[in-house]
Amino acid sequence: MSLKKKIFLFVLPLGFLAISGCSKKSTMSASSADYREDLSSVRPRFEYVEPSFGKKAESKPTAVENNTKVANGKTLNVNKRLQTVLDTLSQQNKAIKFISGFRIQLYVGNVRQEADNAKAYIYQLFPDLSPYVSYSQPTYRVKAGDFMYRSDAEHYLEQIRGQYSSAVILADRVDIKRSMMVRASAE
Repeated sequence: MSLKKKIFLFVLPLGFLAISGCSKKSTMSASSADYREDLSSVRPRFEYVEPSFGKKAESKPTAVENNTKVANGKTLNVNKRLQTVLDTLSQQNKAIKFISGFRIQLYVGNVRQEADNAKAYIYQLFPDLSPYVSYSQPTYRVKAGDFMYRSDAEHYLEQIRGQYSSAVILADRVDIKRSMMVRASAE
């Protein structure tokens, strides 16, 4: 075989591969024109109402104005159902008496007289704070206030530390109504 024939036999397949590689690929693709589904049953329908600028035109009330919703041929009164749910939530919220909050612990010790003195101190200087005395043998604990926020308790803590240097703020369950009556900042 001559050299020209060998080159020709080698170049011919390479040329065929190069030309076939550049050709346009034909694949099956789904086009948007082939997609067919009727969505008209779920589309919202709007009625155009011509705006009137002069006289008040009488128009028939729509379902939104009647507060009703038509679904599957049934007329549902949305406001009644919503009102019952809101009433239920309101009753549940009214039943909640306590929340997580903060109290200032003034005294921890074994002497009842000192615990009573701490309680009297709170009554005299801070009448808007409620003192709480608890006894777990042999220890008395005196806590004061029902604070929703730690920052509110810190305002009072600065003044209480003048008399009780070991006073600290503790997380505790507090009465919601009493926490609303405590002033946000001490004078």
